[in-house]
Order: sequence, then structure tokens, then C-alpha cells
Amino acid sequence: MRIISDFHDYYDSAMGFGQDPNLKYVRKQETFEFPARSREVENRMLRNLDQILRIPLENVRKLPHFIQDRFKYPPHILEIPITTKIIGFCGVLYASIEIAGTTFYATDQIVSHLSDEFLHSFGIDQKGLETLLLMKVPHRWRDWYWSRDAKSLTCESWERASAEFSGKHLDEVFIGLGVPAFKLDYIALNKRGTCDTIRCTLNPHLRAEAFQKIKPPAEAFQEISMYLGNQLARQSDPVSVFPDEIMRDEKGFDEWSFRRHKEEDKKYKKKEGAD
Repeated sequence: MRIISDFHDYYDSAMGFGQDPNLKYVRKQETFEFPARSREVENRMLRNLDQILRIPLENVRKLPHFIQDRFKYPPHILEIPITTKIIGFCGVLYASIEIAGTTFYATDQIVSHLSDEFLHSFGIDQKGLETLLLMKVPHRWRDWYWSRDAKSLTCESWERASAEFSGKHLDEVFIGLGVPAFKLDYIALNKRGTCDTIRCTLNPHLRAEAFQKIKPPAEAFQEISMYLGNQLARQSDPVSVFPDEIMRDEKGFDEWSFRRHKEEDKKYKKKEGAD
């Protein structure tokens, strides 16, 4: 596979182990952004993307994107900016979450990677954040809690929301987009007066998403090559299995349609005149 792109990604190094020159990946990046709650704007996305991405958009909206402190009265939402993400790669969807510029694929990694200085600016420390993330929903409240549209981020809520789509195949989305990889960001600033935003990126920079933790370079390169050569391969016109004579007659021609008669040939006329 040959990669034609204006940026370098982590799996590009696998091209050194050999490539199929007939398979080409034009890695052109495109980005679309719109308010998360505005369906009207979403319906004006180019190339009918709102319909193609319908299922991933529904799922990214369901991912919990704020942390609520229930130990204070009244409970309040911590103003920590959180970006929840769905990364689509070769037919499969993956959930991740970004806080303070770091992308996580599991909630149990969050606390240890956030500094006390960062957390103190939002009125909490590592121990307090860990307690909030490990909170369990009492069984008697469970149905009420999960019926709400917006859910607070905990290990339990993240696992439940991401399990609805993580690891499942959605080839029709990738075929509709015509790309082996895409990304949906749900950007929540979690401050009063701000609006959540959804950003769609086709052919994203996967190194920036730490996707090498999910797919090593050689494996990612191989999967993209196979996906381009199979699911995203463009079907060429079928080769005719009919004889040329039948195809000619079907078009209304005969055996003399593209030939000169002997009497019309210039050499024949010249020879006849000499006689």
C-alpha cells in the first residue's frame, strides 16, 4: 500500500517492510464541526454525512461527558473540560476520553495521569476524583439514573455506555464515508454559558489519539491495506463474456460495418486503371 498524505502517522513506518504499489491510500483529512444539540445544523452536513454517521453520532452523545460531585450540596458539575471520542478504524468503533490533553481508553487510567495542580484548579484532588469515578449507583436508583439523557462520568457509566458499540462492526458507515478511519469528538467545556460541540474528522491523525495502544504500527498498516483492498475496493465494470460477433449484432452492425469493400479500396482502383 502506498500512502499519499501531507502528514505522517505512526503506522507509516511499516511501509519499509514492503508494499503493494497497486494499492493506494489517499489520506486526505477533512473536518466538520457543529453544535452538539443542533439537529438543524447537523442536517446541513456535506455529502449526507448526518445520515451516514447516524449511529456513531447517537453513540457519542450517550457517552458520559461531565463529572458530578455528589458529596457537596447541592451536587454540582466540576468544570473540567472533557472530550469523549469515538474512533472508527477499519470497520470497528472504539471509545476513548480526553482530559488535559491526554487520551484514555479506560477510566481506571485517568486519575494517575492528572496532576494535583490541574485538579486543584477545579477544587478536587486525586483521591476525591478517584472516589467520584468509583461510585456505584444504588440498585433502587439504577433505572432512574440510566433513564436520564446526561450521565455523570464514572467507571460504571463509561463501561455501560461504551459497551453498546465498542468492538462492533459497522462496515456500512466506512463504506458510506469512503475512508478506513474517522473520528467523532464530543467537546464539553462544562462551564455555564458554553455549548457542547461535535467535530467529525475523516482520516484523523491517529498518533495524536495514542491509537498505537490499540493497534501496533505493523498491525494497523496491514488492516488498512486489507480494508482498502476489500471493503473499500471500487467495483470495476464487469468483463463481457459474450463473443464479439454477438455484441456486434446487438449494436445493429454487421461484418462489413467497419471494413472497406474491395471495389472502394484505393489500391484496387489504381491497379484497375493501369490495366
